[in-house]
Amino acid sequence: MKSQETLLKMVEAMPRMARGRLCVLSRSAKGGKFYHLQYRKDTKLFQKYIPLREVAAYEEATELYRRFMEAVDAFVDDMSRKSMAEIAEECGKEARKRDSPSKGGSRKTK
Repeated sequence: MKSQETLLKMVEAMPRMARGRLCVLSRSAKGGKFYHLQYRKDTKLFQKYIPLREVAAYEEATELYRRFMEAVDAFVDDMSRKSMAEIAEECGKEARKRDSPSKGGSRKTK
């Protein structure tokens, strides 16, 4: 359960998270950039204009979200491996019980 504790500590330590990625929306003729936050939820695409003064905060928040999701994926991978091993062991024991010969012997049919 160490990975579970690690995830909980990570969530507690994060000041903020923002789903998605920060993208350059367009560039002005004067060379300035305009940004938007882009993300999908339930197959729907969302975009939000981000003022230049908020860009650094959103860069940090999206990076924290990305790192958190990597940790969640690693946790799920670990739990899946453990679960598959446990299931294989449990089913293997049951299969060995079913495959063992019965005490009464076998009946022959003609």
